[in-house]
Amino acid sequence: MLIILGAFLAFIIFSNKKRSNAAKQLEASVAVGAQVVMLGGIKGKIVSILEDSVIVETTPGNRIEFVKAAVRTVVEPTLETKPKATKSTPAKAAVAPKKPAAPAKKTTTQKAAK
Repeated sequence: MLIILGAFLAFIIFSNKKRSNAAKQLEASVAVGAQVVMLGGIKGKIVSILEDSVIVETTPGNRIEFVKAAVRTVVEPTLETKPKATKSTPAKAAVAPKKPAAPAKKTTTQKAAK
């Protein structure tokens, strides 16, 4: 019984250390200019870092201040900003404007109904 309890406590201690190290690594990776995702799902770019908070610019001119702990992930910058078109993608063909539909001709059953 004591062995199981000891193993359980060791498991809790090691998992807390692992989580703590991951949080410290994330906080260290936060820098001005980094693209981040906040806990609420807000995406933006870090404009400035204060003592215990960060200011994130979500859209040009719209800045929000968050606690540093609210940063969920730091998005890695990519070299390619726009996906390149491949040859397998069909080119868009010019679409001719549609002609209006001709009015329906009255049949004998429609004449009789009126």
